[in-house]
Amino acid sequence: MADKCPVHGHSMPFDEEYWHAPFDIYQQFHEKGPVHRVCLPDGIPVWLVTGYTEVYDALRDQRLARHRRYAGPDYTNHLPPEGLDQARLVMEDPPEHTRSRKLVNHGFVPRRMRLLKPKMQRLVNDLLDDVEAKGADGAVVDLMDTFCAPLPITVICDLVGVPDEERVHVREWGELVFSHNLVNPQGIGEAMARALVARRSEPKDDLLTVWAEVADDDGNLLPPEDLSHMALIMFAAGYDSTMGMLSCSTLALMGRPEQARRLANADEDELHRIMEEMFRMYSPTQRGFRRFAREDLEIGGQKIAAGDTVLLSIGAADRDPGKFPDANELDFDRTENKHLVFGRGPHACPGAELARIENGIALQQLFRRFPNIRLAVPEDELPWRESTLIRLPLSLPVTIS
Repeated sequence: MADKCPVHGHSMPFDEEYWHAPFDIYQQFHEKGPVHRVCLPDGIPVWLVTGYTEVYDALRDQRLARHRRYAGPDYTNHLPPEGLDQARLVMEDPPEHTRSRKLVNHGFVPRRMRLLKPKMQRLVNDLLDDVEAKGADGAVVDLMDTFCAPLPITVICDLVGVPDEERVHVREWGELVFSHNLVNPQGIGEAMARALVARRSEPKDDLLTVWAEVADDDGNLLPPEDLSHMALIMFAAGYDSTMGMLSCSTLALMGRPEQARRLANADEDELHRIMEEMFRMYSPTQRGFRRFAREDLEIGGQKIAAGDTVLLSIGAADRDPGKFPDANELDFDRTENKHLVFGRGPHACPGAELARIENGIALQQLFRRFPNIRLAVPEDELPWRESTLIRLPLSLPVTIS
């Protein structure tokens, strides 16, 4: 485990070792118990919950709040999204969150997601054509730039309604928001404000139009700053996490050719089962957004004081050997697979169906098209994002034949 925090004296597990191999750290945590006192890279002390049962229960525990008014004085983060005093949808609690969630659910109705499948298949094929052209004659291709990033950027920007001229900035926004060394991404708010004004004069079939036309209880239209915060979480759920899922899954499958072939040749039912195991093992979502204890409480036998910050480690919970036999083994025949990737309760991911469809199509067509795709550099040389939220490689150089 890493060094101690010089201010609080707690363990600091989030370091270079963690960015490359968080699952090794989680295994050490599982050997010690389900709840741990640690510090984030910026020195903020938190309770990290790693046990499956404890995370499962805490996801619906209303004693753990998102709003900053419940935070103690040791929570000193002021950078978005988790440092905001409040942010529509992201850092709200019911009943405010319930009203915001209705604005989002409109865009992610499962029936609507299934209707997108033919468009996604065409988009994936077009992107793979580009990969094939750039990888001709053994040339090295960065799969992040050619496939893992442009696919979810296009899909989520179409759903939200991000203007074409702003889409080149989406990946940059993601890096600003989900790295631990954040800066204030003013560009998101400015872009969404411009788009909001446009939708109020020219409505379209997208989420921006829904948000542009909604008024609060006093009859006021949704302000641009609220819209930018809504866009943040949409990018997290629909773009950034999918980019991470595709890259982490591709990396894993390139080293497991037999399982890659099985995924490539699976029928619809088997593909669904395979993808649930891929989500459990390789989802980039390592933890949920911050929560604060509303009152003194106990989790996993550990007393937690009112105001303390609690982080629920999804990545660790889904590899808890107490819940999943051979938890660190990729098993496509796993019968009980109630993973927590999409959360549960009020903050459960609204885009779960979209993620299942998009990642399934993308991975299956990738390995059908390029069964001999291989990493072009040693795996330990890959650069990784330094984030406790969303884990992904910053580049993924491959050869396709």
